[in-house]
Amino acid sequence: MLKNKSIAVVFTADIVGGHELMAIEHIKKFLVKGFRISCYAPKDNEKLNNLLKTNNIPYAPHSVKHNKMEIIHSFLNVSQIMKAMFFLKKINAISDEIIIVQGDIELGSGFVNASKLMSIKVTSYIPYTHSFKKMGSKGGGMKDYLSKFVYSNCTHYITICDSFKKDLDKKNSRATVRVLKNFVPSPPLTQIRHVGYEFANSTDTFRILMAGRIFFRQKGQDKLIKAVKELNLDLKIEIIVIGDGPDMPKLKNIAKGLPSNISVVFVGWIQTVWDYAYNVDVIVIPSNYEGVPLIMLEGIKRNIPIVAPARDGMKDYLGKESLYDVGEYSYECKKLKEKLFNFIMKR
Repeated sequence: MLKNKSIAVVFTADIVGGHELMAIEHIKKFLVKGFRISCYAPKDNEKLNNLLKTNNIPYAPHSVKHNKMEIIHSFLNVSQIMKAMFFLKKINAISDEIIIVQGDIELGSGFVNASKLMSIKVTSYIPYTHSFKKMGSKGGGMKDYLSKFVYSNCTHYITICDSFKKDLDKKNSRATVRVLKNFVPSPPLTQIRHVGYEFANSTDTFRILMAGRIFFRQKGQDKLIKAVKELNLDLKIEIIVIGDGPDMPKLKNIAKGLPSNISVVFVGWIQTVWDYAYNVDVIVIPSNYEGVPLIMLEGIKRNIPIVAPARDGMKDYLGKESLYDVGEYSYECKKLKEKLFNFIMKR
């Protein structure tokens, strides 16, 4: 029983994404239940360190740095492998269980490979199993080849839904795979539409909320801009963008090409997303790949309509009125445009 054990949770990413936020929520829940958990976070991830501190979660910084093309480093970078081995040996001496938070199989692959070399048991907490080629990752074919070895080097997994459990069973038939579903805390009543407040459509403006890391390859924010631009409606449209990321300059640049009736409000990265949601008509999640997005779960609990592609975890939670067909880039932009048009016409 894990409750009677000392658990080390090792964060590996240099960003704070949905998976890190979900890990924090689970940790908070288990701490309340009396679990003994110690966290370790990359020392240069200030956002994550601040979040752990704010949530009163015990943690210590570690210096095993995430590198670009991490999966190659996990096999060839001797210095980095030795750092991971030394760190694992240190926490293994004081912990009964070690959980590695992996946003994908590449993130934290150095810890997985190091654990195999040292015969130290670790459990990978991983949200999805998409191929790097499918995700459009640089060197995707090579990463997919190396990831086969990383998947086989770990024999204990926690994932977030049954479809990804099936994928992990295929990738490593020797592995034990458990499902720990994503969840979000119940919001205050004041944030629940038609419960704590009444929502009325604006007569002259259609408002869209899009929140998440600004990273086109995964989150697809550029598709929303293209879809809205092609609506050709005599209606004011306001897009509220919450988040930051490497493609923020690109997003701001393409937003400049929108017609005068469409405006984009860039809020930046904040923790209080829902302060901006009281008067939005719809939340759009235009992602190219996902696990089970937290913004979707949070929006559902707040009775806010959602538009998203029919893929990954979105298919498990959303109905036909919310989902649009998936395909190549232009096809998805067209289907997203049609879905938004339907929402506007039903106002």
